[in-house]
Amino acid sequence: MDNMYYLLNVTVAGVKCIEEEIRLDFYKKIVNQKFDADKYRIKAIYGENGSGKSAIITAVKIFQDIICNSQYLSESKNQKLLDELINKKTQHYKFKCEFLCRLENDNIIFVYELQLKKNESGLYEIVYEKLSERSGNYSNSRYKSIYEVSNGKLIFVNAQNENYSMIEKMTYNLLGKSSFLNIYFFNFNNFNKDIVTDSTRIYVRVCICMVLAFIIKVYLDEEDKHELYFIKKVFSERIKNDNNYISENVLEIMDSLSVTDSIIPKNNFDIYVEKINNLTAFLRIFKHDLKSIEIDKKDDGDNYRCDLNLNYGDYLINKEFESTGIKKLIKLYDCFDAASKYGIVFIDEMDSNLNDVYLCKIIEYFMYYGKGQLCFTTHNLDPMSVLKENKYSIDFLSSDNKLVSWVSKGNATPDNYFKNGMIENIPFNIDATDFIGVFGE
Repeated sequence: MDNMYYLLNVTVAGVKCIEEEIRLDFYKKIVNQKFDADKYRIKAIYGENGSGKSAIITAVKIFQDIICNSQYLSESKNQKLLDELINKKTQHYKFKCEFLCRLENDNIIFVYELQLKKNESGLYEIVYEKLSERSGNYSNSRYKSIYEVSNGKLIFVNAQNENYSMIEKMTYNLLGKSSFLNIYFFNFNNFNKDIVTDSTRIYVRVCICMVLAFIIKVYLDEEDKHELYFIKKVFSERIKNDNNYISENVLEIMDSLSVTDSIIPKNNFDIYVEKINNLTAFLRIFKHDLKSIEIDKKDDGDNYRCDLNLNYGDYLINKEFESTGIKKLIKLYDCFDAASKYGIVFIDEMDSNLNDVYLCKIIEYFMYYGKGQLCFTTHNLDPMSVLKENKYSIDFLSSDNKLVSWVSKGNATPDNYFKNGMIENIPFNIDATDFIGVFGE
């Protein structure tokens, strides 16, 4: 069983410079039992500086953090971060995604919605949350609500009377700070086992939605947070015994260690070594003289503190003193690894510090061989020549936060349309003479 997850679309608003809702579509066909994502697994987002490309990726990261970490909104450092990231004018973050989960021969489509807003105390809290589902085998099927939360109160859950009351009690006074998904999952064992029929049905759907958040990997040019790995481990251990809806390949993505992690549990060190060996093979494509990557480990109770040294035969180089391009490839390796399997990956400015030729070949690999999804922002126009063959693989984000998908226009090429200012509200039709006088000549 593939147990494939596929993100159909993402709608965001109220992040950085994005005030109004914008929707990123990954699949434009009608979804039915013949659903095929093979030519819809990769997406590049282009736009001028400050248009909101990074804001889209940031919005996904906020969603992931809140779903995965029940204490996220309770920590002052995160509140300060949200104060910087959420649009200053609206102070209202909105996230909505539609995704497909294939369970054996069944396609199920879910819609998850999340909204944050600043309260009277100046803190961000959850003001709206909803999960709905419909059959993905038939294009005309309708959505049915699983639960709905508004202003910290549960206003609907698809459960019978006794279970409904238990769920209300379980979530009382908590839904402003934590997502319903997280609360329900970690309290499910408290239900009376004699009346769990509809509770189990909700539990399965809660797990499916949480797994989506766990298999998403977001790169925002920063080190991965090690605590997220431990949260994933707790979650995956809870559901490993019930593999009717979560497959081994999805669990593998959730359990995977990061090559940039410095703290490695001793009982997972062999897995980490294998990961570093794979990283070595990856880097050798770019650095043919690389012999190996040596792990410098130090004992730290139940963990090892690890550092990486790249061995070139005659000398060693610590990863922190490598070239900027190689350091970027090391950081991106986990993202590429997830996207090559069944993960959903968002990368901001994937082209920075990467050679154009390498960038295009990596993208080409994911077009033909990747099993997951890869969405990235970039300023480099070279990948357009590769991506233009795939439908809806290139999106242009205008200065007024409007997304336009590239569609074939006769013999025209997307890069010429873009750089010549032929995409509406993307003003690249400038001339060298426009700069005369601006530097005080």
